[in-house]
Amino acid sequence: MESEQIPQIIRKTFVDSELSKSDCFKNSSFWIDQLYCAINLIPIVGGTIAKEIEVFLGELGNYKDKELFRKFIHYIYGIAETDVHSRQKFAEEIEKKSEDDAGYILMGMIDRLDNINKQTILANLTKSKINGQISIEDFFRLFTLLERIPYVDLKDLQKYKDDFYDSSGASEFLFSTGALQQSVIDADGDDKYVLSKLGQMLLIHGLHTDLSSTERSCIKQINASNVPMFEEVSMEDVRNMPDPT
Repeated sequence: MESEQIPQIIRKTFVDSELSKSDCFKNSSFWIDQLYCAINLIPIVGGTIAKEIEVFLGELGNYKDKELFRKFIHYIYGIAETDVHSRQKFAEEIEKKSEDDAGYILMGMIDRLDNINKQTILANLTKSKINGQISIEDFFRLFTLLERIPYVDLKDLQKYKDDFYDSSGASEFLFSTGALQQSVIDADGDDKYVLSKLGQMLLIHGLHTDLSSTERSCIKQINASNVPMFEEVSMEDVRNMPDPT
């Protein structure tokens, strides 16, 4: 299979397939069977493409392409409940903001994620954008966050709902990604960190973690309007002050 076909297969499956209506796609436990099933749902040319992929995967094939298809089917499975119209609108927004074809953008995103479980998180972010819970700009920012953070650290992000520090170096690394912000700056000990706005969004929309019940500490800024002001004292007032003796 020529590599130029892959972005088009991804785009057509994402935009045109009636994924929510396919029982075989949802019920199959093998990703290759799910791939054939999903592509067969593409109107008109789906079956032809599926046969090409079957031949391709039946041969030695390219490991990188096989791994991309495995990641893709994991991602597409996560958004199977969404309807065609909403996915079409999402693809149009991607193309408008990135100024590139949605198939290439989605392929690049899916391929760059280094853990298969991140595809589920990407699917969750996609659904949050489709449902209007995040903006298209935040979708791209959160993807970059997801790409940079190792999966082992993603599971520990919820520790930073409150002030926290990990002496292994994870805190500094997560801070460098933009997922955390400093909450306590301690010259004599360890600085502490808490979730940034993007870190909170990644937990809520990507990992479906509830933050509502947690009272987070944050850097307190002095509000000038709440600080009592001293009255200005003139030199005349000073001269008229009573002698303390």
